[in-house]
Amino acid sequence: MSNIIEEILIENQPIPVDLAGTKLILFQMENCICKIIKNNGRKGTGFFSKIPFPDKNNLLNVLITNNHILNQNDIQNNKVIKLIMNDKGKKIQKEIKIDESRKKYTYCNREEGIDITIIEIKPNKDDINNFLEIDDEVLESECKRKSIYILQYLEEKCVSYGLIDDIEKDKKISHYCNTGYGTSGSPILSLNNFKVIGVHYGGSVNNNIKSNFGTFIKYIINEFNNKYKNEINLIYFNKYEDFENRIFGEKFVENNKNNIDLIINGEKLNLISKYKLKEGENNIKLILKTKITNLEYIFYECFCLKNIEELKYLDTEDINNFSYMFYKCKSILDLNGLKNWSVSKGNNFGGIFSGCSLLSDLDGLQDWNVSNGNNFKEMFSECKSLSNINGLQNWNFSKAKAFSSMFCGCSLLSDIKGLKNWNVSNANSFYSMFYGCSSLSNINELEKWNVSNINNFCLMFSGCSLLSNLNGLQNWNVSNANNFKEMFYGCSSLSDLNGLKNWNVSNINDFNYMFAGCKSLTNLNGLQNWNVSNGNNFGGMFSECLFLSDINEIKNWNVSNGVYFHFMFKECKALSDINELKNWNVSNAKDFYSMFSGCSLLKEIKGLQNWNISNANNFDSMFKGYSSSSKLKKMLKWKISENIYKTMK
Repeated sequence: MSNIIEEILIENQPIPVDLAGTKLILFQMENCICKIIKNNGRKGTGFFSKIPFPDKNNLLNVLITNNHILNQNDIQNNKVIKLIMNDKGKKIQKEIKIDESRKKYTYCNREEGIDITIIEIKPNKDDINNFLEIDDEVLESECKRKSIYILQYLEEKCVSYGLIDDIEKDKKISHYCNTGYGTSGSPILSLNNFKVIGVHYGGSVNNNIKSNFGTFIKYIINEFNNKYKNEINLIYFNKYEDFENRIFGEKFVENNKNNIDLIINGEKLNLISKYKLKEGENNIKLILKTKITNLEYIFYECFCLKNIEELKYLDTEDINNFSYMFYKCKSILDLNGLKNWSVSKGNNFGGIFSGCSLLSDLDGLQDWNVSNGNNFKEMFSECKSLSNINGLQNWNFSKAKAFSSMFCGCSLLSDIKGLKNWNVSNANSFYSMFYGCSSLSNINELEKWNVSNINNFCLMFSGCSLLSNLNGLQNWNVSNANNFKEMFYGCSSLSDLNGLKNWNVSNINDFNYMFAGCKSLTNLNGLQNWNVSNGNNFGGMFSECLFLSDINEIKNWNVSNGVYFHFMFKECKALSDINELKNWNVSNAKDFYSMFSGCSLLKEIKGLQNWNISNANNFDSMFKGYSSSSKLKKMLKWKISENIYKTMK
């Protein structure tokens, strides 16, 4: 192949008359192209465009030209690129200073048809706001004999019209357009939509046959993305602190220390979990030597991590484990930097944002495809600034099994409309799911949930102190559950249990502290038809229900399998009459410790005198606060020793 030359006048091909109207459009693009001047006097053309990066949903502002105009040496950090542009008919000069924060790429192999340099543009910093549009959908087969323009910056800007002859291997464009000295780096535009389909770099004469060449735009975009898909720039420290800042989680470092290069302000370091920052040092680059599938604990306890915008460039397509990735990243405010992550292969999202106490916005997650996820436990636990979960309404949980503690400790969470249409039919545990959601007052959005496979509801709504009724749960099928321990513990505003009246609780064996601390309950309407015959632990079930005065609704409960009744009605200070329990079969009971302790108004207890307490071995403090042991003996007439009566009070 002959030497590449720049000035190729193939033939005089002005813009066709029927296309003359397009000339105006092309010249309106004049502020998208520039002349690049080097100190050695060499010049060429460049143009400003937006390329898809790291995927089609994101665009990166760039300057594009040729490698033989700006080579590797020209785009080193602290180098300055000088440009001449047209602005409303006036020539203006601009300078772009290269630094570590700019993404850049350059490569030349003309045999392959590649001669390209790309530099990231910062519109605000560089005062550049006009960009040509890329056609990244065009196919090689569609380009042969395609009519094109080349928009050039010569001494005076000009437009050349011609045709593409061929594209070799999706890289090298051969075209017939007039070019001159300084045209290198010009955009090749499609005639029909004025979008960039290539970058011109030179021409040749072979056996008196003149040809011009360029690089196909799709190849350029792919190469640029491939360079950066395994490289992350993290400019993220919230503020300078004169102590060792955690950069990465220790477990992540241990698992990946031989697979990752860490560069801080240009200095290559061994992968580390902590680093004593110097003033102004906040530019961190992570280069993955090979693809990894596990991001578990990568930013574990990175308390100063605030700006995660740069993580939008992280290639997450093959990641299957995201667990505890941002655990206790207490400075993160939103997740917009993650909005275009591909997480479709992820199966473990457990604890990924746990402890992000300033996180208040989940909109960045609304397009995540979590359909393969099975573990979501602790995902947002202790996100104390989260008031709604509107970004999660369209998530597909069809394979999800674990939701334990998912929103545990989200003390400002008041709006759960985003959960309304969740498919939780495969889940098996809701342990502690909304524990400590003290601002949650309405759970009606959960009424359509299919909970038929859940076996553990322990602590699910514990600490939901504004919850006043449970009407949203009235259609739940809990027939497979076996654990209700502390389910509504501390729901101090709960006054109405009618939402539970149709529940099938026949498999439940643990009711321990289920309604403890429900200080607003005055009666137990809604529980009268419960079949509790399988229950063996009723300890603390209504403990500290301070205003509970009527227990008539549970008089017919079958508690014959009950073993533990400790603290069951402890501190029920409004309870004065327990004769309604006279027909309870407590023959298997062993523990009555503090069962009615602190029931300061309690008077009527004669109804218990027929209880069979022959298997019980712990009566300590059963009626603590009652008037006297002799009165207890007189009322109960149980055949137990005097000493046991004394321990009861």
